Amino acid sequence: MRVAPLALLLTALLVAPLAAGPVEAASPHPAPAPNTTHGHGLSAAGRWIVVLRSGASVDREQTRARGLGVAVDRTFRSVVHGYAAKLDGAQVAALRSDPNVSELVPDALVTMEAQTTPHGVRRVFGQRSPIALIDGVDQRVDADVAIVDTGIDPKHPDLNVVGGYNCSTSNHAAWSDGNGHGTHVAGIVGALDNGFGVVGVAPGVRLWAVRILNSSGSGLISWYVCGLDWIAAQRDPADPTRPLFEAVNMSVAKPGKDDHDCGLANHDVLHRAICRLVGSGVTVVAAAGNNHFSASRLIPASYNEVITVSALADTDGRPGGIGGRACFSWGGYDIDDTFANFSNFGRDVDLIAPGKCILSTVPGNGYALLSGTSMAAPLVTGAAALYKSSRPLATPAQVKAALMSAGNHGWKQSTDPDPYHEPLLDVSHIVNLGDYALAAVSPTRVINGNAGGSIRVAVDGIRAEDFPDPIALSIGADAPLGATLTDGTLAGPDDLRTNVDVTVPPGTASGTYRVTVTGNGNGKVRIVRIAIHVDADRPHVQIPFLGIRSGTTFQTTSYLARATWNAATDPTSRITAYQAQWRIDGGGWGSTVSLGASTHAIGRRLGVGHAYALRVRARDAAGNWSAWAVADGFRTTVAQDGSSTLRKAGHWRVSRSASWSGHTTRFATAAGASISRTFTGRAVAIVAPRGPHRGSAAVWIDGVRVRTIQLHAAGLHARRIVFTRTWRTAATHTIRVVVAGTPHHPRVDVDAIVILR
Repeated sequence: MRVAPLALLLTALLVAPLAAGPVEAASPHPAPAPNTTHGHGLSAAGRWIVVLRSGASVDREQTRARGLGVAVDRTFRSVVHGYAAKLDGAQVAALRSDPNVSELVPDALVTMEAQTTPHGVRRVFGQRSPIALIDGVDQRVDADVAIVDTGIDPKHPDLNVVGGYNCSTSNHAAWSDGNGHGTHVAGIVGALDNGFGVVGVAPGVRLWAVRILNSSGSGLISWYVCGLDWIAAQRDPADPTRPLFEAVNMSVAKPGKDDHDCGLANHDVLHRAICRLVGSGVTVVAAAGNNHFSASRLIPASYNEVITVSALADTDGRPGGIGGRACFSWGGYDIDDTFANFSNFGRDVDLIAPGKCILSTVPGNGYALLSGTSMAAPLVTGAAALYKSSRPLATPAQVKAALMSAGNHGWKQSTDPDPYHEPLLDVSHIVNLGDYALAAVSPTRVINGNAGGSIRVAVDGIRAEDFPDPIALSIGADAPLGATLTDGTLAGPDDLRTNVDVTVPPGTASGTYRVTVTGNGNGKVRIVRIAIHVDADRPHVQIPFLGIRSGTTFQTTSYLARATWNAATDPTSRITAYQAQWRIDGGGWGSTVSLGASTHAIGRRLGVGHAYALRVRARDAAGNWSAWAVADGFRTTVAQDGSSTLRKAGHWRVSRSASWSGHTTRFATAAGASISRTFTGRAVAIVAPRGPHRGSAAVWIDGVRVRTIQLHAAGLHARRIVFTRTWRTAATHTIRVVVAGTPHHPRVDVDAIVILR
């Protein structure tokens, strides 16, 4: 019987591929002297670029240089006029005195672009891991990880791929990646810390490709079981009683459920195989899935024996939710520190890790951004490898418990679709046996530089099971910040926390300041750095402008108005709130109205004949307030239908009723009849009744037809504001209402024209 095919979890949404191979970047500033730095045997020592003056002949100057014994090896005619060569001191002096030479620029070495630490690795504090030691130096984590996926590109220079096995065809040696997904997953787990490309959470870990999916990302359960069978058969060459692999990553899934009996009750052969693999001592990590439903509906995500991982949307690689929106994926922009909009959820999920727009390796020596729980799971797999690297006998249950205990809840758990808020992976809390680490709780803080202030940051001592020694602490801070410790010693196994009190003086300039806590325990020195982001930049908000609310009822002596403004801007942090205040008839500013960051408008009923003013200001995430943006004072003028300021063309008659503003309206039925008014102001509105016998009219502003208004309605509605127009500043305009002569109900009334001056 043919088994339903497996599908990759999303096959990971490709967001933006990056160029394959090394990227060269020139030094931004020329060196003051010839660069003698060597790279792979290449040297710029003694080399110069000779730039010629405008109008000088390149060919003639090269000939002259050869007469000095110069061996020209590069000639430039387009972006620069000149040549390059290796020069001795006499040649440099001779060319500097040549009137046709504009300048001599030292040649310099360029190398491929520096290594990037993906924000997923940064968000789980990979750079602070005392085991990973991410510093651009290739020191590899001593562990073996199997990537159960589409294979791995064995030639990628940023991966330590040591072997594999293929179950997708009869050629078991054909485990190379034909899809790209497996190579991307592998890079998240263990890309090398080698100074280029990207770095994984467990840099340099030995990667094994277990290919159970074809190039389109599909496979069979039999292929899956084949891969697990091969994994279980591999033994540690140093100790054949132990399995070879510390961890296995599974970013694949199919519909199914956990029978809580290792597949014996529901004949789930995959569950049976995974239980036996876990029982042999191998930690298995599974992606939760990308359906935005309960992970209990998928296998292996629902199995209790695995570590199931959901996805976080993180945009800046740091806690605090201040990263704003970033790359577009899965139909929307990421919102920092929120539960990913595609991720599965529920009680079966054990940990959450970044899974949106994750940069990692792809076949062909390239790098790309992908999104999915497929990208979150390998961060946890790498963390399992870190933990097991010094604890080879730790059971999968112990690994799961340790990773969950080391996690934190520093993400917006209100965005979690369920009440079971899984901890966020934190590898800074994973240490080798016999060692310790220091970790700051919420190590990144933002504070208002104008007002200054004090903040307290907790620092934890993370001890391995066998490290009871006292840890002496000292502290330092970048000027002008001050910092003190509430406790200078973590005395023993149960003394795990101190607090850092940081003082930021008022008037501190914007920037990132570091507070450094150094520990010394039994001669082992460990450091944790706290980043204090000082924001002294004030937001800027534009002057609000006022309009008359269309569709409302004009009460003759009052009406509804609405003030709006553009979203405020801030060079450093996001806008978090607005405040608005009104002033009436030149009095003091009234009570403050507080508004949310997404609100850019405020309404009010205005009285005819009164003068109003409005001011608005914005606050950023650090608490800086903008200056008040004050709208010029404004007053309402009403031209009733009988006003001498209205110019009429055609036949207009008078209708009298207490329902009308001023108790009369002017109406006409003949097409082309018009009423116009020239005024100076910043807003204008037309007041007219709507009813069964009314028709339509064209509205013209400054000689341009801007709208057709429909006045027909089933019932009578008196004094309706049927048209409005607003400008940012007051100016002279002319508004004209022209009757359309609608068949069967041609009547158009003009009750009043309201003007905001």
